Amino acid sequence: MPSQSTANRLPRHLAWAWLVVHILCLVALGWLVRDGLPADTRLTAMLPEDRQAPLVERASAKLGTGFEDRFVVLLAADDLSRATPALAEALDEVPALVETLVWRDTDLLDADPRKALDAYRYRLLTPAIREAIDADGGMSLVAPALKTLFSPSAQPEPIRDPFGLLDAWLETRTQSRIAPRDGRLGVTIDGQRYDLVIGELAASPYAPEAQTRLTRALTDFQTAHPDATLLRSGLIFHAAAGAEQAKREISTIGLGALLGLIAVLLCVFRSARVLLALLLPLGSGLLLALTATLALFGSLHLLTLAFGASLIGIAIDYALHLQSHRAIAGRGFRLRPLLPGLALGLASSLVAYLAQTLTPLPGLRQMAVFAALGLVGAWVSVVLWLPRLRLPVSPATARLAQRWESMTRTPWRPTPGWVGVVAVILLALCVWRLQSDDSLRLLNSSPTALLEQERLVQRHFGNDTGTHYLLVRGDDEDDLLTRLEALHAPLESLRRDGVIAGHTDLADSVPPPARQKADLDRVERLYREPLDTLFARAGLPETLAERARTRLDDTPVLDVDTWLDTPLGESQQRLWLGETDDGDVAATVVLRGVEDGAGEPPLRALADATPGVTYVDRIERLSGLLGELRTHIAEWLALGLVLLSLGLGLRYRRRTWRVLLPPLGATLIVLASFAVAGVPLNVFSQLGLLLVLGIGLDAGIFNAEHPRQAAAWLAISLSTLTSLLAFGLLAFSATPALHYLGLTCLIGLAAVWALVYLLRPGPRGAPE
Repeated sequence: MPSQSTANRLPRHLAWAWLVVHILCLVALGWLVRDGLPADTRLTAMLPEDRQAPLVERASAKLGTGFEDRFVVLLAADDLSRATPALAEALDEVPALVETLVWRDTDLLDADPRKALDAYRYRLLTPAIREAIDADGGMSLVAPALKTLFSPSAQPEPIRDPFGLLDAWLETRTQSRIAPRDGRLGVTIDGQRYDLVIGELAASPYAPEAQTRLTRALTDFQTAHPDATLLRSGLIFHAAAGAEQAKREISTIGLGALLGLIAVLLCVFRSARVLLALLLPLGSGLLLALTATLALFGSLHLLTLAFGASLIGIAIDYALHLQSHRAIAGRGFRLRPLLPGLALGLASSLVAYLAQTLTPLPGLRQMAVFAALGLVGAWVSVVLWLPRLRLPVSPATARLAQRWESMTRTPWRPTPGWVGVVAVILLALCVWRLQSDDSLRLLNSSPTALLEQERLVQRHFGNDTGTHYLLVRGDDEDDLLTRLEALHAPLESLRRDGVIAGHTDLADSVPPPARQKADLDRVERLYREPLDTLFARAGLPETLAERARTRLDDTPVLDVDTWLDTPLGESQQRLWLGETDDGDVAATVVLRGVEDGAGEPPLRALADATPGVTYVDRIERLSGLLGELRTHIAEWLALGLVLLSLGLGLRYRRRTWRVLLPPLGATLIVLASFAVAGVPLNVFSQLGLLLVLGIGLDAGIFNAEHPRQAAAWLAISLSTLTSLLAFGLLAFSATPALHYLGLTCLIGLAAVWALVYLLRPGPRGAPE
């Protein structure tokens, strides 16, 4: 048997060892974030590895390339000739903001595309020229070509291209709604002329400094030109609006919650030192969770941070129970009587979270590991450190606890029978009326006015971000281009029917080799009698016709790589995926003007009926990921609760229902409230339910372990109140995701307290 001194030194050694662990975590965390926090915002990271559809993910990411770092501003003013240069100057002078700025017609001048495509011009025909050659051998093209040869504004090439084949083909490639005027680029919207300014950012659109600089530059310009109207489009504007909204809510909701939390804890414990000590386990848990998660997974997902917020309410719960009992017991405080409740509280939460590590969703596993490690870190700090801290104990705390216990006694005694009846009614209500919503609106905090501007600019500017597209695969490049071309006819039919506004694909610019060979054959026909006729009417010597024909020899076939290297082809690089992991090649067909819902069935039918073609709606796909995440959280949490109920039943026997009623009853009350109010269930409200379940389990366990004890009831009340302040106030947030998280906590935590209040007297003969 160890001596008493040895028994006292052992916890001290563990406490020092725990401090060493924190020092190592700090060093490791510093190393892991030396280049910044490696965060992952992809919702697809929530899917299993074998179901992530990496090619779809790659296509979506490539289609978004160029849009994240670009912004568009449309300007309307009484005097655009002065206002537009002033706006361009205001943006260009902001340091480290804009990489390039396009607003003049000269800004679009680049290397001559005719030079890059000179060798391929005889294999590139427009549909109109193709039809003319098929109809009469090309004789109908002689008159237009003769007119071009003698036009003073034209630049004819009688030997290289007497019929202007390449110029005609390039004209169909460069059609745009952008109309230069007086040297400035612009578009016309509902009869109103808007000048166009396109900027490419030098920094990330999520960089706060870049957001502030751009916002300030536009605000200053608007102040100097009150008659001007600005329409904005770009990720940086939405990111800036979200950051500004977050700042406002932090200064109102966040600050209010923090002040309320501090006021409550100071009012109860009457000591700033105690307040800091209560927050110590929270910091300990977050440090351990953050370091270990980054070390295990390499990055931290956005939803992991949101999920980890539930750690705060549960972690501080352990410290509140310890300090409440110490404040009332004074010098007679002993940790040992609290250990069973603290251990069961930790074990119950760990079972609820770690059950989700069995799910095939890697993102959900990361969320569960983060919360579980954080809870372990906070719990160990409470057990090893808080009892050793010399903290002041105010007699007012004990008086407050006793008074609160006597004021909230209830004669009610809920029985399992009545509880079962109410539970069945609530369940029936949930089954009857509860709905779910996995829309991406939950992640969008942009103001309505900004969203309207975005839609207006995208619609009239003729731009797209690849929200709807067809993913096409082929055995090789030739097969892929052939499949892309085969889609032209059905897609054109859908355009005429109003299903889509248009489409963009590589085969329109790089015809399949078979098409290029057929077009070269057509040009050879065109260069016979029609060419002789053209030169004869133009009075040109016959030798020039022979020289023109010799240029047809050894005409190379245009391939995708060559096209993408040209000035015009650079804009279509996002359509080309190249070789896949399966050994074939793939590309995308971007669809414009697709209406969500009504416009999608014909596109899905086309994709299903065409080999190698998949229709992708990026918004619907990401919404599906949120729904799948929500379903998996519910399923694995239910499994965890079943296992937890079996474990608690071994200790509490017939009183197990009293322990489980606060968390499960509060969950049912939340779901029934949502059903009655018509509030849909989503992944963020389920994250709130995890917090409700965690605090409810702790409350039920401590109520059963220490029935009718003033210290336990004070700690339970403080735990629910502080969590209500920290999370319940988020119900008033304008950000949809935070609103649903806060609304769930507001209803659920209030229900937890009310249910424990009804159960608080405990069974007769229970130990004090």
